[in-house]
Amino acid sequence: MLNSKFEALCRCPGRKLLLLAASLLAACAAPLPAQKPVELSIFSINDFHGNIQPKLPTPLMPRLPDAQTGEIKAQAAGGVAHLATALEKLRSQRVNSVFVAAGDLIGASPQMSSMLKDEPTLAAIGELGLVASALGNHELDSGLAELLRKARGECPPEGCAWAGFKGPGFPYLAANLLDAQTGMPLLPTHVIKQVGPFKVAFVGVVTRDTPRVVVPKAILGLRFADEVDTLNAMLPQLRAEGAQVLVAMMHEGAMYDGAANDSGYSCPGLQGRGVDIAQRLDPAYAIIISGHTHQAYTCKINGRLMVQAGSYGGWLTESRLTLDAQGQVLDAQAVNHPVLQSIYAPNPAFVALVQSAAALTAAARTKPVALLTQGAQRNPKAPFGDSHLGNLVADSQLAYARKRGGADIALMNPGGIRADLTVEPGQMVTMSDLFAIQPFGNELVALTLNGAQLQQLLQRQLPRTDVAPRLLQVSNSLSYQWRSGVDGAGQLLEVLVDGKPLDLARDYRIIVNNFMADGGDGFSMLRQGRDRQSLGVDVDAFVELLQENPGAVSQAQPGRIRKL
Repeated sequence: MLNSKFEALCRCPGRKLLLLAASLLAACAAPLPAQKPVELSIFSINDFHGNIQPKLPTPLMPRLPDAQTGEIKAQAAGGVAHLATALEKLRSQRVNSVFVAAGDLIGASPQMSSMLKDEPTLAAIGELGLVASALGNHELDSGLAELLRKARGECPPEGCAWAGFKGPGFPYLAANLLDAQTGMPLLPTHVIKQVGPFKVAFVGVVTRDTPRVVVPKAILGLRFADEVDTLNAMLPQLRAEGAQVLVAMMHEGAMYDGAANDSGYSCPGLQGRGVDIAQRLDPAYAIIISGHTHQAYTCKINGRLMVQAGSYGGWLTESRLTLDAQGQVLDAQAVNHPVLQSIYAPNPAFVALVQSAAALTAAARTKPVALLTQGAQRNPKAPFGDSHLGNLVADSQLAYARKRGGADIALMNPGGIRADLTVEPGQMVTMSDLFAIQPFGNELVALTLNGAQLQQLLQRQLPRTDVAPRLLQVSNSLSYQWRSGVDGAGQLLEVLVDGKPLDLARDYRIIVNNFMADGGDGFSMLRQGRDRQSLGVDVDAFVELLQENPGAVSQAQPGRIRKL
């Protein structure tokens, strides 16, 4: 077109030449048509923990309106076969979409997955088309070498547990997981994918608190840098590689008591490390996909989305970003879709995968343990700091130890209790039920502390502010009271051991799991324990108590820890 106009200019004399020149200049100066904004949907999950087929009832039963009656009630959700259908249906409605995760896809898994080394879970999630996942702390439960084996799709000398296992097909990202000696990253830091017209960088970090929540032997030689410092330091490299949209995926999050979807995204009461991270993170990151705290929320912090999809595949987060031609966020919205089994029919291919895993593990999972008349909940209810199930687990460990050399007290970290004890009338509790409660296979360790050290340990666990505490669960031989001071810090009051006041000078034999014995959850005092002795596996103690004394369930009622 321009060539023909130039030819016309050359043939036209005088005034016509001037008019044509003016016309051409005006055409060149006219603005280009404005490019339409582009919408990008980021689907995400977190903390799946190998729940390819969750046991019901579980916390995955959100209270929502019934599709038929409108009645508000708990509804079954989750399961990889239902998740596959939900993801396929929702993605089909979007032009530009991508699927990512924020860690702990495996680890602390039910027997159906853990007995097969979580290989069926990784294979299934890979089939869902996951682009990448941030590394979670539980992915390191068996050590980095084992995770790398799985990530590469390699089999140990004895062969893979899952026939045909070829790896997950997606990378784990951990920019802040460093070699303690060299300071170099040990896993990929990020991936850049073309999503619609944009190059999108997905950058992953694992919680820097991993050393507090993973057994030390599993993370020897590893260093965990600050999440924000690491993410911010990545910016020059990401820009140099042409990334236009930056997505932070972190296995760290916040605590929230509100609804899974906040229509105004203000999320009043949102608190925790995730909030601090969001406030410090460079605004160049368009969105934060979070995990670790097993919460479902859609929130904005300083105008930027931070989302989380609960846990176990019961929710699927969709974050919708409206972007201009340069990749700047014009609008951001998010919704947590409940993966309701009544709404999303199971995908047949994934049903077959779950059935195969179930068949391979059936003998161990379905082994009967005891016929119980009542279950037990793991969450304490005010004014008590002990829960029914926490007491029962601690009682099992004390009874187990007293038959193997003697003990005074058993203490159990609440984070090690992963599910409620549910009982169906007339049906035996099975190994699968108990393994879901204690899935780590921790060793029980007997050690000696004096009364002053035990007092210091109990004081150390009390909250330093007015936040809700997560107190060590105690055996029936220990009870105490505490209160909040004027500054909100907890104050330890009367402590009784077998009904007698704690003797600060006396030695006490304490039973804990190996995670706690090595200082896990910040209980470094337990490292000072003397005369250590390994006694056996924690779940074996639980089995033994229920088989020999089913009535122990009714004897473990809360009330051992009371806040005044």
